[in-house]
Amino acid sequence: VETHTKARPDAGEFRGLTLLDLARLSLDRAGVATRGMDRMQLAGLALTRAGVGQTTGDFPVLLESALNKVLLAAYATAPDSWSRFCKTGTVSDFRAHNRYRQGTFGKLEKVNEGGEFRNKAIPDGAKESISAATYGNIIALTRQAIINDDMGAFNDLATRFGRAARLSIEMDVYDLLKLNAGLGPVMSDGVTLFHANHANINAVGSALGVAGLEADSVVMASQTDPSGNEILDLSPYVLVVAKGLGGTARVTNDAQYDPDTSGKLQMPNRVRGLFQDIVDSARLTGTRRYLFADPMSVPTIEVVFLDGIQEPFLDNELGWRVDGVEWKVRLDYGVGAVDWRGAVTNAGA
Repeated sequence: VETHTKARPDAGEFRGLTLLDLARLSLDRAGVATRGMDRMQLAGLALTRAGVGQTTGDFPVLLESALNKVLLAAYATAPDSWSRFCKTGTVSDFRAHNRYRQGTFGKLEKVNEGGEFRNKAIPDGAKESISAATYGNIIALTRQAIINDDMGAFNDLATRFGRAARLSIEMDVYDLLKLNAGLGPVMSDGVTLFHANHANINAVGSALGVAGLEADSVVMASQTDPSGNEILDLSPYVLVVAKGLGGTARVTNDAQYDPDTSGKLQMPNRVRGLFQDIVDSARLTGTRRYLFADPMSVPTIEVVFLDGIQEPFLDNELGWRVDGVEWKVRLDYGVGAVDWRGAVTNAGA
């Protein structure tokens, strides 16, 4: 986390406290004298007391506050890459929600002198759907775990669950992209996201370089709207490649002169600055590359959150199956392909 964001998950006022420290603190706030109590008594009384006369000093309340702070901090600081080429959206429930892309009227028709204005048909649009689902787990903090937590394992547990919530979205986005040998999920028209029918595949596989990327960008620019009346003339915004191609991609995008040209001729780089961002991920392999238009203008993949809540939710209750406290961590989100017009792929070489 520190390498990517220079930030550390922070439990705030609970920094450095073990579970047993929190148990003692909760009892002290409740007016219980803890001097002379051994660890077993401390843990047992803190858990039992939470079931009688809830107060802000009760052990589960303190645990929830500490765990939630560490969980959310870890979620916020865990690095991801999906947000750089996907749109972030909102849904109001768990039903399928439609995403529309409207057709266009094309150009206006000429009216001759004395001629009539003719009716123009309202163009059809394209529709895809996306829905959210609930993801989560239950974790249990037993009385034994409380007693044995002398190395700050509690904070580590919360940190790992915060990162797991972030990782879930990251993995789902790349898993979606890798479906059908890297051509993505099947869309509403029965073919994959990247398909010849969608005119978003550069059928001429080429190595990652100036000529290949220029040809890819022409394919993207030639895409038409759903009614076929207008050429969209889109430009690439993000390049997504496997980790091993990241260096080559950045050199090609940033070089002043064409790095593929041999000899002394300094030919200008025709694709210099073509991409605003380059994402190289170890979750991809091989030579296939993906070019995405600006996801805010022409989204291809969307990640939606229920009611726009992007952070994981934490709830707790005294354990029934275990002697301790159980915590439920959940995140409501969905990942889906919503339009094929804003992306192009090339199998590479």
